[in-house]
Amino acid sequence: MCGVNSIRSFFVVLLIGAAFPLGAAPAPKLQVEAPPELEPVARQVRAFEHDDFSETLLLTGMTGFSTPIRVILVPETSPVAQDVPSWVSGYARGNDATIVLFPARVRSYPDRNLRALVHHEVAHVLVAQAARGRPVPRWFNEGVATVAAREWGVEDRARFAMAVIGGKATKASDLDTLFQGSDAEVHRAYALSAAFVRFIQHEYGTLTPAAVLRGVARGLDFNEAFVQATGVPLPRAEYTFFEKDAFWNTWLPFLTSTGALWMAVTILALVAIHRRRVRSRQMIEHWESEDERMGTRLRGRVLHAEDDNTVN
Repeated sequence: MCGVNSIRSFFVVLLIGAAFPLGAAPAPKLQVEAPPELEPVARQVRAFEHDDFSETLLLTGMTGFSTPIRVILVPETSPVAQDVPSWVSGYARGNDATIVLFPARVRSYPDRNLRALVHHEVAHVLVAQAARGRPVPRWFNEGVATVAAREWGVEDRARFAMAVIGGKATKASDLDTLFQGSDAEVHRAYALSAAFVRFIQHEYGTLTPAAVLRGVARGLDFNEAFVQATGVPLPRAEYTFFEKDAFWNTWLPFLTSTGALWMAVTILALVAIHRRRVRSRQMIEHWESEDERMGTRLRGRVLHAEDDNTVN
């Protein structure tokens, strides 16, 4: 699998490299600003200039990086950090090509390390540039950035399954609402957004997100750009993903899994044990009732016999 991904990335780099305009580069120039205590982190971030950003370029349709990206590292003691929700590990001002990172928070989902966080925020910058500053839905923006930054792993699948089973979203616009909610809801929104973007690539082509952004850049409304890129209205794609694809990719694998089988066996065993206990309790109560009736009869006979002896 890794070999296939490496070959794919190699050809993507060749294709994009052939299209680089004068002055464009396959990776961004990161101008890092940091206080002295975060200088070790700053050195790590600068080293990411040599990373492979071909996936990000592919998703956004950009042909390279022609301008530097400013990266600001913020410590937790900063007023800026205190004014931002704790689950936010970074954000991008795409139109300004500026990224703000909170290194102490990089272990929060979906960015489990500093490299993934940088790639995520760089993708946001490219989304803004590809759309020429025009707005795109947050679910699309975050989905593209999450897909660009990391492989679809076990944690993503688990969070996707939990989000679907939780029934928190039935259409893409619901995800934008989840992004405004609690930490758990935000994590669901990330998982579903990334899964939806991957679904779009699988159903309508790998380059579909880039085609949507090109449409937005030309002045089309996002929904119009989506139809032009996919040939179907967004609500139809939403229905297929949230109502059908979610079942086949979440519920069905679970229902046919070994875990589900053992869960069913366990439930049946517990039901059988419960019924046995109820029956046993009923039998004991019946026996106690019979013993009580027998005891009452015996006491009656004894008293009657005593009365007879007294009369004699």
